[in-house]
Amino acid sequence: MNLILNILKTIPLLQTLTEDEYKSLIEHILLQYFPAHYKIFAKGVPGDAMYLIKSGTVRVFDESGELATLNEGDFFGEMALIESAPRMAGVETLSDCELFVLNRAEFAGLMQKCPSIAEKVQKAYDDRKNENKENLHNQTKW
Repeated sequence: MNLILNILKTIPLLQTLTEDEYKSLIEHILLQYFPAHYKIFAKGVPGDAMYLIKSGTVRVFDESGELATLNEGDFFGEMALIESAPRMAGVETLSDCELFVLNRAEFAGLMQKCPSIAEKVQKAYDDRKNENKENLHNQTKW
């Protein structure tokens, strides 16, 4: 449980949760095994879960090639908990992996039961979206 908790605390959308809120969230996370060279999801498919890497290595890629390599303690897909937008990249295992998986449906149910989590996550999401818009706006000034 400490590994899950440590990873959750690094996720910007979840950084303001209390210890009890983290414990409630952990109750909804499942551990799943994925073999090496397994495509977890493709770019463009609707996102429906967030993943935390317990063990193994995954690669994040798009049509231009590899974007990142992620290992134990890393996470990906967190925006899928809030929005059903298409995935911006694909993810595939490079080795056998154990991943903690939090599905959007489970997360949505938890947010209905715990309004304090919902408020904190929504605020973090809004802040991140506004920051992304601001960064995009600043880049287009050139």
